[in-house]
Amino acid sequence: MEDKCPKCGETLITRTIKKKIGPGSIEYPVAQTCPKCNWNKDLTGAGDVVAKPVMQDADEAKKEKKEEKKVQITSQVKPLDLTGTGTSKPAASPSSINSLIMIVLAILVVGAIAWVFFVDPTEEKQDDPVATPTPIITSTPVLTPAATVVPEVKASGKQISVRLETNRGINPKSVTIKAGDEVVWINDGTYAVTLVSSDDLFEDKLLNNDKRTNYTFKTSGNFSFYLKNDKNLAGTIIVET
Repeated sequence: MEDKCPKCGETLITRTIKKKIGPGSIEYPVAQTCPKCNWNKDLTGAGDVVAKPVMQDADEAKKEKKEEKKVQITSQVKPLDLTGTGTSKPAASPSSINSLIMIVLAILVVGAIAWVFFVDPTEEKQDDPVATPTPIITSTPVLTPAATVVPEVKASGKQISVRLETNRGINPKSVTIKAGDEVVWINDGTYAVTLVSSDDLFEDKLLNNDKRTNYTFKTSGNFSFYLKNDKNLAGTIIVET
């Protein structure tokens, strides 16, 4: 009697193991498997064993062979070289780069020293031009005649009066005196007048009615004066030695 699958009712496939006993052999049932729902039963007493169907084992075997072929093909294919050199080279280590830099720097330093000490300059040094002495121009001093110093004369004590009046004018307009004489200007007019020295012998003098001012002439020469705001009212003092 064939055993049926308790799940789907399909006839079970019994898997056996042949063992030799003396001169003969005997087959022991090991497991029963349903080819439809993959239900199985362990007949050895070790519990249910999940067994794969025979067809599934064959498919997996084919897949494993295909994967092995792919691995072999990929192992034979060389990695693509993106640098264009044709071969892939390992990246240079930092220590090798540093040593290369040190070698280049040493070459540059040695070349600079050799150029400074052993290579002749392309341009020859020119001799310093002889400095021509700058001619010294000596100027002949121009002798200016010394001014004649006129000694001052002491006051003589003599006074000469000059009358000022805006309407009648100055009286006298010209006076001749000796060095050391004193001139006294008196305002005889009604309005105030300002006496101005054309030679800056004294500051402007404001004279009201009947006021006077004086100045002692100690050097010889001609000296003029006038009334401010009216230069027509002017006079001259002639001083003789």
